[in-house]
Amino acid sequence: MTSNAKTLMKSKMSTMLIYLVTGGEIYDVGGLSKYVRELASYCITNTDLRVKIVSRMGKVVSLDSKINSKIRLRRHRFPFFYLMLSHLPNPLTIILGTLALIKDIGNEHNIRKIMHAHDVGSSLLTVFIINKIFNIPFIVQIHGFPIKEQKIKLLKANSLLSNFIWFLTKTWHAITMKLIKHSAMLVLVNNKEVKSFYESCGIPSKKLEIISSAVDLQEFKRLLSKQTRKCLELLNLKNTVTIGYVGGLKPQKNVETLMEAFREFMKSYPEAKASLIIIGDGPMKPFLEEYAKKYTISNYTFFMGYIPNAYRFLNTIDIFVLPSLSEGSPFSLIEAMACGRAIIASDIPAIREIVENGKEALLFDPRNPQQLKNLISTLYSNPKLREELGENARRKAKQYDINTVFPKILQIYKRFLEFSANSN
Repeated sequence: MTSNAKTLMKSKMSTMLIYLVTGGEIYDVGGLSKYVRELASYCITNTDLRVKIVSRMGKVVSLDSKINSKIRLRRHRFPFFYLMLSHLPNPLTIILGTLALIKDIGNEHNIRKIMHAHDVGSSLLTVFIINKIFNIPFIVQIHGFPIKEQKIKLLKANSLLSNFIWFLTKTWHAITMKLIKHSAMLVLVNNKEVKSFYESCGIPSKKLEIISSAVDLQEFKRLLSKQTRKCLELLNLKNTVTIGYVGGLKPQKNVETLMEAFREFMKSYPEAKASLIIIGDGPMKPFLEEYAKKYTISNYTFFMGYIPNAYRFLNTIDIFVLPSLSEGSPFSLIEAMACGRAIIASDIPAIREIVENGKEALLFDPRNPQQLKNLISTLYSNPKLREELGENARRKAKQYDINTVFPKILQIYKRFLEFSANSN
């Protein structure tokens, strides 16, 4: 955004307060938390908007400078039972968030307000209640494909409890559709697949707008830090082709297929100098570690666990693999693109909207480990193809830069500002 455009945007948006509402922790390490922080930071840097974040348990953060310079990221461990319930509203978060907003709105007079909810659980119900009390408009942004991800997760558990939670999830989904249809001003979704799904649920097409995930490309200019080099030295990976995954170790991420494909690759090419690096944590980690031991690939497989700002380690990976069964608009894929990595990813609609098979990535059936193994073999033996895919991906990543995506959200806020002014 040019300086003139910034000045114009500021002059048009100087009397608005944005409440970014999320049911999670704003200081958390996940992609959603990072997205909300970066959106808040972008708003206050490029406009005169005032921004307040309402997060889990009704915590309100008021921003007047870049949030990323203030926060200390926290990682939270939750039991698997909690993760099974994660797509359902948290009653305590809703109550505390509603009370916090009522109190804060009472202190904010003579300023137009918009609420921007970032999930269809606790934050949606919170902004719905506030809308009914104060008539403050709200938009909803759906990150990922929550109903599909929940189904994969619960079917994996395969128990009476998981079946009951799935019943609750479907019931809440039906309620969600009614709340959105009759109260939300706009629904932002990741991609065409998600938009089509919500249209099939009865949400009018004019209420749905596609806004992709976004990353700050400036962060990817100096990734190979001293800490990264030290990590490589400790793992003795200097002359090794590294296959890697970065993300949560959850059922829908399908990392076991990657491990099976890597096992078959090492079996077919026992002399290969290759290693598998898995960066991330989650409920599937014990199973994956046991798998590596059982099939004797533990000497070539490195579970790095949780690493803050894991994108810094993407340059340690030669071949990035995203084997997910379901995605919305995956941050890790876009980050790997920004780093110019050779990518193998699932051939699913959300990923096909981001990369083209054979151009920015090689795509495979996520339920076919043999196909993935063959693609790993192809890239292992072809450094030139790895370089070509990586360069194509790096160029494509520019359209997901925050300086491209976030102005679209600012324009949406501007539309609401004009709508509010005309209504008065």
